[in-house]
Amino acid sequence: MCPASGSNEFPSGIHHVDAPIVGDEERLPRDPMAALDKLTQLNGSSPSASAHACGAVSLVGAMLATAGYAGLVDLAERIGDELADERREELERLARAIAGGGPDATYGALADYALLIYRRYRGMDGGMEYRKFLHLMQRAGFSPPRRASDDDVARTLAQRGECWPAKISIFGDQGDHWILVGRDARGLFVFDPYPRDDGSQIIRPGEADWKRYVEAIGEDEAGRNTIGFLPAE
Repeated sequence: MCPASGSNEFPSGIHHVDAPIVGDEERLPRDPMAALDKLTQLNGSSPSASAHACGAVSLVGAMLATAGYAGLVDLAERIGDELADERREELERLARAIAGGGPDATYGALADYALLIYRRYRGMDGGMEYRKFLHLMQRAGFSPPRRASDDDVARTLAQRGECWPAKISIFGDQGDHWILVGRDARGLFVFDPYPRDDGSQIIRPGEADWKRYVEAIGEDEAGRNTIGFLPAE
């Protein structure tokens, strides 16, 4: 979802801004995690779609974190049978261009790859409904955490290579924004698709906002279930 224009501090205490960190024309770095650290849902060719594309960008983040740029080619193949021919061909073209590392491997191409997925799987409210997101994660080859607990991020993602989305609230008292939690060679991380004011989309333990994201995932909803890790069923 997209907040009002300007710089915004939400109830969680997390600061966002309403502009991409890098331009769409900027070439992607060799390190996929370095690319993920600057990728936002506001990159890409459609501002109206990107405002709601946090789920799709989080999925792309999971592929980059676990399989690198080549993972985008794999994902396009895995979901290709669910796409119209024109959309499948464009997704495959973008995946090859990004994985090839040539002049077309840009942040704009990476964001447009995510936007193609978003347009196919978006819900009636403009966002990505959790059942569709669960379906996508499973088609991409991810399994739900064995012991998911909104109150214990470290135990939920205990093994290197694990990634799973979580929803937090940045507007009110219900979940409205998908983020990604994962564990790579450096340890735990959170990837927030919406542009952050410090220019870094990856947050790790010990950094200023880490505790804020952990608390946002585990926020008590008094019996509701709109916040926290993506349900496994």
